[in-house]
Order: sequence, then structure tokens, then C-alpha cells
Amino acid sequence: MQHTWRVLQKESGRLKVVTTIVTEKGNRVLSLGQFLMNPPKGKMVYPRRFQDGLDYRKSNLIVCTMAERQRLLPKTRGEKSSQFKGVSYSAKQKKWRASIRINGKGIALGTFETELEAAKAYNKAAKEHFGDIGYQNQIVPRKNIKRPGDD
Repeated sequence: MQHTWRVLQKESGRLKVVTTIVTEKGNRVLSLGQFLMNPPKGKMVYPRRFQDGLDYRKSNLIVCTMAERQRLLPKTRGEKSSQFKGVSYSAKQKKWRASIRINGKGIALGTFETELEAAKAYNKAAKEHFGDIGYQNQIVPRKNIKRPGDD
């Protein structure tokens, strides 16, 4: 079977390679990841490294459920006290806190003097609980950090 592939830009701005196939139920859009990995019913194919939108090497693709996918995602952007997933600043304690969610339940990992120490604690817990599919914070120190409430 021959396919004609095209690149689509999703609403998020990410690029995706797809083809259209004809099935008994009609036309269906199939991603290159789905084509390569052939996931079982109830699972999808997602890239491990989201910044590499057109990296369809099998080593960069993972077959998982939507819930499992959440473990792969970086911290959502916005006005947060930390750049790292699982890390927040406690103005009351004047320390950084690390936490992780396991099966919908929040688990405190401790308080730390620095944001980087808290991020490393999150990374360690994510590796222990989720293995290779757990998101790992990219530990690169920021310069001139201002904590919430510091003026």
C-alpha cells in the first residue's frame, strides 16, 4: 500500500506528519507515529522529546495512554514560582518545595534551600516512579532569580 504523506501544523504550532487512509468506516487521518508503532486500542503514540516535532525515529516515540502521557509533559508555562515541574516556592518557609503526583495523589518530596535541589529531587522521584517515561527537568541554572515576594 502506498501513502502520500504531508506535514500539518497543529493549533499548538507543533508539526505532525500524516496521511489519509481509506477504511470500511470512511477516510481516516493517520500520523506517521501511529503508522510506525501500530498502537493497540486505547493507546496513542507520542514523541518523547516534544521540541523535536518531526523526529519520528522509533527511539523517540512512545506508545501510552493519555494518563501515562501526562508523565511525559513538561511544566505548563505561565506565572509560576519555578521554571521546573514539581517545584514551587514557599514564601512562608522561604524554601523551595518539591512534590510529585502518583495515581492522582500528591506526594511531598521535601523542602530545599535552592530551586535546583528541589528540581533534582523531583527528577529522582519521577525516575523511581515512572522509569524512562517520567519527565526529567532540564537542570540549567537561571541567573538573577527573583523569588515571589522578593522586592
